[in-house]
Amino acid sequence: MNFFKTRKLRSDILFAFSALICITVSCEIIYSSTAHKELILDFEREYYSKMATRTAVGYLDSHFNQMEVILEILANDFDQGIQDKFHGFSKLFLETLKNTPHILSFYMTLKNGEVLQARRTDQSVGPQGKNKNGSLPHAEYAIRKINVDQQSGNLTETWNYLNEGFGEVYTEVIPSTSNIFTKREWYIKTETSKTKIWSDAYIFKTTNSVGITLSTPLGYDDSANIVGVLCVDFILDSFKDILQSIQISKNSRTYLVNSKNEILVSSNENEQFISNNATSHELSLTKITDSSDPIIDGAAKAIFGSDKGYVNFSVNGVEYVVSAGKLSKLPFSILTITPQSEFTVFFENITREMMFLFLMIFLFSTIVILVLSRRISKPITMLCNSAKAIGEMDLENYPEPPKSNILEIKHLSNAMNSMKLNVTTFTKYAPRDLVNKLVAQGISPELGGKTSNITILFSDIEKFSTIAENLPAEYLILHLSEYFDELTKEIMKCNGVIDKYIGDSIMAIWGAPNADDNQITNACIAGLRCQTILNILQEKWRAVGKPPLPTRIGLHAGPAVVGNIGSHDRMNFTAIGDVVNIASRLEGANKYYGTKILASEDIETASRGRILFRVVDKIAVKGRNTGITVFEPLCSLGDVGGEKYYSLIDLCAKSRDAFGLYQDKRFAEAIELYEAILKIFPWVQGSVEPILKNCKRYIDNVPDDWDGINHLEGK
Repeated sequence: MNFFKTRKLRSDILFAFSALICITVSCEIIYSSTAHKELILDFEREYYSKMATRTAVGYLDSHFNQMEVILEILANDFDQGIQDKFHGFSKLFLETLKNTPHILSFYMTLKNGEVLQARRTDQSVGPQGKNKNGSLPHAEYAIRKINVDQQSGNLTETWNYLNEGFGEVYTEVIPSTSNIFTKREWYIKTETSKTKIWSDAYIFKTTNSVGITLSTPLGYDDSANIVGVLCVDFILDSFKDILQSIQISKNSRTYLVNSKNEILVSSNENEQFISNNATSHELSLTKITDSSDPIIDGAAKAIFGSDKGYVNFSVNGVEYVVSAGKLSKLPFSILTITPQSEFTVFFENITREMMFLFLMIFLFSTIVILVLSRRISKPITMLCNSAKAIGEMDLENYPEPPKSNILEIKHLSNAMNSMKLNVTTFTKYAPRDLVNKLVAQGISPELGGKTSNITILFSDIEKFSTIAENLPAEYLILHLSEYFDELTKEIMKCNGVIDKYIGDSIMAIWGAPNADDNQITNACIAGLRCQTILNILQEKWRAVGKPPLPTRIGLHAGPAVVGNIGSHDRMNFTAIGDVVNIASRLEGANKYYGTKILASEDIETASRGRILFRVVDKIAVKGRNTGITVFEPLCSLGDVGGEKYYSLIDLCAKSRDAFGLYQDKRFAEAIELYEAILKIFPWVQGSVEPILKNCKRYIDNVPDDWDGINHLEGK
């Protein structure tokens, strides 16, 4: 009994895999006895399915190639400008038509509108589509001529109806016709391309049937323009018998599909995918991918995009085989769909017996595996969740490890709880977000760093020493913790990383350890959001008697050495360099200018167009002689609108102009503009006052070494 309470995990795994192997081998033995079935099935699917498609493609390609050759011969036999030759093509057309049962008509159209056409015709229907007298003799063919009347210039149309031996049956004349063939799409395309053209499917006006047209240039004049077009019409329904003749079985289907995946012809007599309006001559084709027939839809999804000669698919539990082949002469394809049962009729009985045996084995093995896998996987899954929470330092959502009788899981659960306690203690002293990012970047805890372009945010609480003197230590810690918590959230929302808390100050980094293409803009937005949330907190704190914590922020961007700095036993991931010092000095410069946020010109340049900045001054911070133009970020352009937006734009424009006058030593003009700014925007007085003092001081006597830089001595 003690074994079952403290057994090892490998015992359960061994037993489970032994059972699984026994089941697998048993199934393999049974499967191998019928392997010949699949071999035969694969052969029949590939051979018969692909053979049918290749036969249809080859037959149609041969037929269409023959038509192209015939048209080419007829076109070469036409002499330009010989009208007798034009009318003499009637017999040649008829003979060709008689020997090509799938052709509706041959015809040629000259540029002046004249037409000669030989076609098959209904024995009792004239060109207007009306029954003439109900007792017409049999008419197998018709010669249609459209000529230009020499006197009126109008087109006249004549129909000569012929019997099977080409003997004339009757003649019909239309004095004036609107059938202008030169305006039809196939004529215009042939005239433009000067080459053979296969048309899309369309409705033939005289028969209201759907077909396609092959057209080719008839000849060229001295200017290399075609003198006419030679055409042949095919009725799509005439290909139905071809598709029926190559069906693999009585239940298979064969389709002719165009380049738009629209079904043109089906081998099934009961299927109709083309609808046309005899009055408007509008044609509607069904796309194979939009078919309401689930078998056709399944075949389209299976074969399109596949590079195989045939593909299997299933519809409502019935297996089918679909193969496709593309015609070389036309943008058409042949699609053949065959039920797989047509190939497997000899194996149906043995398949049913095998399925029953397999089902029994499967049910038994499933029960065994479910019981064993649950016993094995459930505690492991729980441990994985605990380990994941520790790895991500998500200790608030840490799931307790499982209690198990398996010895290894017991030890691992105890180790996981100890690890949680250690990590919980660790996260109180190191920024959790920073550690997560360092781990994600694969940065090992070794001393060293590299130069990176980063953005630094420094914050500091105004007169914090005075505030600290008037509050008990415990009260101050709680108040400051709430302050740090809210500002840290805003910084992290903008992809910033808290580098360290320095007393009442925050140092945050963008661009390390993770790269950030929008690091400067994100830092500006973080600074603005910190001031916004502080405004809300100040009201809340005043209401409960807590002192406000007004905060100054400095922003700067540039290269710095970033990495692990310290000793081998204790190190800190931080940034060192001039960019850090300048950001700190800019934070302190807020005190001099009465501002809340100051940013360097590098910040303003990179965020221009996304953040609205007001130029403040050109300063040299303590320890530097070179000047930096500093700006006050006012708002993100996406966060302000209406009159306030235009007011801030006006402030920025006026500040820029006034500062430009100041830098150009045009002090009187600068004073005038700055004083105008103060009348409209009195809240900027603190930042404008130092410049006004300099303007008034130097208006009459500018020092020779004055460079427009305000050298600040304080930090």
